[in-house]
Amino acid sequence: MKDGSTDYDNYDEADEETQKHLQKEFAEAERHGWAEGKPGSFLNRLIAHGNKKTEEELRRSGGGISEGSTSSS
Repeated sequence: MKDGSTDYDNYDEADEETQKHLQKEFAEAERHGWAEGKPGSFLNRLIAHGNKKTEEELRRSGGGISEGSTSSS
């Protein structure tokens, strides 16, 4: 998880250690009001990856998204 080479697309299920880590990061993000997790955290990178994949899928399907339509509070 800490080596920076996480393959978010190649997984079956998160192991117990990863789930606990994400729960801690999620709780911290809620306390601080970070909608997408603490900047630079594993949770933040995971959300950013999911957002990027969704945007690419929308572009490919013709659904498209307009610039600035993503929310990051």
